[in-house]
Amino acid sequence: MKTFERRPCTVIGLLAVVTVFLHLLFGVYYAASVEKVAVTTLLRQQGGPFLASHSGWNTSREGDAAYYNRTATNILRSGLPRQRSGEVTWHAPLYSYFLAGCYAVGGVRFWPVAAAQAVLSGLTALALGTAAKRIGLPQRGWIGPSAALLYLINLRIAMYVGYIYPTLLALALFAAAVWLASSGRPAWFVVLIVLGMAAQASFFVVAVACAVWLLLERNRLAALLLVAVAVLRIGVGMVTPKLSEEKESAVLWEANNPYYESMRWNSLWERRPGNPWTKWSVTAAEQQRYDQYLARRGGNPSRAALLWIRENPAQYVKLCLIRLRTTLGPFTGQMSPRNRAVSMFYWLMIFPLGVYGLWCLRHLPISRLALCVFLVLTAFETLVITEWYLRYRMPVDLLLMVYAAVGIGRLLNKRQAEPLPSC
Repeated sequence: MKTFERRPCTVIGLLAVVTVFLHLLFGVYYAASVEKVAVTTLLRQQGGPFLASHSGWNTSREGDAAYYNRTATNILRSGLPRQRSGEVTWHAPLYSYFLAGCYAVGGVRFWPVAAAQAVLSGLTALALGTAAKRIGLPQRGWIGPSAALLYLINLRIAMYVGYIYPTLLALALFAAAVWLASSGRPAWFVVLIVLGMAAQASFFVVAVACAVWLLLERNRLAALLLVAVAVLRIGVGMVTPKLSEEKESAVLWEANNPYYESMRWNSLWERRPGNPWTKWSVTAAEQQRYDQYLARRGGNPSRAALLWIRENPAQYVKLCLIRLRTTLGPFTGQMSPRNRAVSMFYWLMIFPLGVYGLWCLRHLPISRLALCVFLVLTAFETLVITEWYLRYRMPVDLLLMVYAAVGIGRLLNKRQAEPLPSC
């Protein structure tokens, strides 16, 4: 505890280094267990065999990882992120270039990507710890290390080290933006949020929340810039070649269609179909209604979803309530029993104390940023889609780690003799 008090920056740095190695080890282990291969096999695969190990590789329906690998390898060949058809695509281009850089340094294989993403995870822990140190109680130097520690032990985030997916890059950029916001540097804050949109397609929701915050803080020019880039990002997403027509052009339809009509208000949110833990199976009537809505809108998923919502408002409200409860809760019906238990553990660690800490520091500008991100992301996940593993909510989780450390400090300080500002 004395080291935490006297040298918090040193402790935060050490925790960031430990995060790199712990998350790398867990990411490798998790990826090997998911792929059901030996760790040595995973680390030795390279070139064609490594690329072919990802779902849909070299087919017309390449999965997420295969898509990012495709664009990254094409960047190495031509300098541009091209998909299988040869067309240039700007879906998450920053992550495609990040992958290409990893492959250029270490070869087209698993370990350079995992190592680089572990470093990103360590940088995220560093940013969160220093942000918490800055906004927390100055006389309690262990608040910053506590935030870094909460990130270090979060294995739900660590598992993405072994994924070909932009989650950790987007989180690192957002954590750095939070650090800048805590130090009052709006210009660089905007740059990082724009990079976040280039790293992960869904990050535009966070960007909208940040624009709202900048407006509240009277940084109108910065807010307008973010809104313009977000609109451009959405526009590019509508015209650029997609990852998969089923996945990318039908987000609204994927979560709002006749398959979900049999859900009850207390059901666990799940993907239908595609959940290995569900008892649900599609009925003939559900399939018929699903096909009919698509047919009535010429096969356009987004228009079919809007039609279904308009004709079934009560069902839509029910789904919104289910998604709201899921977004604010610890787990989804898509998770395995083990994953649910782990998620419950982390939720109990950061959500109650995080909300308490946020309330205590509600007067700070960065707390208004946290509230904007929380409200906008919650609204999006309620009205449109809640990601099946709560991945879209992770920016909120990062913020609550910072405020959970503050909340812990507040509770412990109630036992100290020295007076502190009240909540």
